[in-house]
Amino acid sequence: MTSSGRWWSLYRQVWSVPGAAAFSSVGALARLPQAMAGLGAIVLITGLGGSYAVAGAVAGAISLSQGLLAPQFSRLADRYGQARVLAPQTVANVAALCTLVAAAQLRAGAVVLIALGVLVGVSLPQIGAFARARWTALLRGDPRLDTALAVESLIEEAVFVIGPVLVAAAATAVAPAAGLLTAAALVALGCTLFLVQRATEPVPGSARRSGRRSRATAHAGLWVLIAVFLGIGALFGLIKVGVVALTREMGRPGVSGIVLALWAGGSLVSGVFYGSRTRRSAPARRFLLGAAAMAAGTVVVAVCSGSLVALTIALVVAGAANAPTLITGNALVTAVVPAHVVTEAYTWLGVTVFAGIAIGAPSGGALVDRFGAAGAFWAATGAGVVALLAAVLGGRLLRTTAPSPGDLPPAP
Repeated sequence: MTSSGRWWSLYRQVWSVPGAAAFSSVGALARLPQAMAGLGAIVLITGLGGSYAVAGAVAGAISLSQGLLAPQFSRLADRYGQARVLAPQTVANVAALCTLVAAAQLRAGAVVLIALGVLVGVSLPQIGAFARARWTALLRGDPRLDTALAVESLIEEAVFVIGPVLVAAAATAVAPAAGLLTAAALVALGCTLFLVQRATEPVPGSARRSGRRSRATAHAGLWVLIAVFLGIGALFGLIKVGVVALTREMGRPGVSGIVLALWAGGSLVSGVFYGSRTRRSAPARRFLLGAAAMAAGTVVVAVCSGSLVALTIALVVAGAANAPTLITGNALVTAVVPAHVVTEAYTWLGVTVFAGIAIGAPSGGALVDRFGAAGAFWAATGAGVVALLAAVLGGRLLRTTAPSPGDLPPAP
């Protein structure tokens, strides 16, 4: 374990790996559009006089459709190489974003705009999974991989803070369309810069390994991670809705953003600390403890929901379990799937969290309407318990090392 005075040592070590700083930094740039597209669509459509209902539907289409083909694209990247998949995907996404802007400017109908939103989401590059696959190829079996994956998780935390600010600034300073056009420019620039980092691109898996075993989802351990991440995503969605509802109930709607930012801050700080340490304990055990800490944290949050101050403190403390649990879950990918399907596996985990949020947020809204903010917070406890049960029941599968491609039987 590194000393407290040298907490940055491991971060410096992983960024000194040849080529790592280059692909990780441009990967951060390429990921910004993922946090910009939904809000950009809302700002564009409403800024041109469209309804919030249509704008929200388009934003929802962008978010939900990311999970439709993203794992399939990542499977192709595992098999044929990242460059051969990401290049056409980048072109398609830039075209879809620009077409959505043009359609909105021409006052196209809701059906057309929603369909274009689906195209934007489907074609949106999942750079986070691609970057994690590169780290895994560089550091597989190296204890520093946890720190590398922590770097990517921290980048994602920052992206979802910076992205919406860029949209708002561009739309305010230039025009309603500027947010989405900026996202399109960042996709083109960031993905191109990522693509030219060929030295760190993982070697594609053998095309001979077709059939069920060539899919990440053929490995039971990944389904355990997916189940836990789905519960975590639902927990996130429920808590966000609960915080917004509670601040309104207490006559302080303007502080909801601050409360949620402090929750995210607790996660960010713990993630930085977690990534700065090497550990000898088994990742599966740490993942179970993280899931237990998240579930326990939701109980504390629900109990404290009668006071805004107490709730905020509880969220900061509970949030400290979020990033380490997600980092460890991603680190377990190398234990549950073989090397030739890691990009697909990382993508499944990423889209699963968003799917969980998409389930938790509307469910939380319905519960708030009937039971008040407390209903959403106690439902978040239920989601945390479900995630913990999945980790407990599937723990044995997380301790099983996946076979390498050469160990797999020939496909029928």
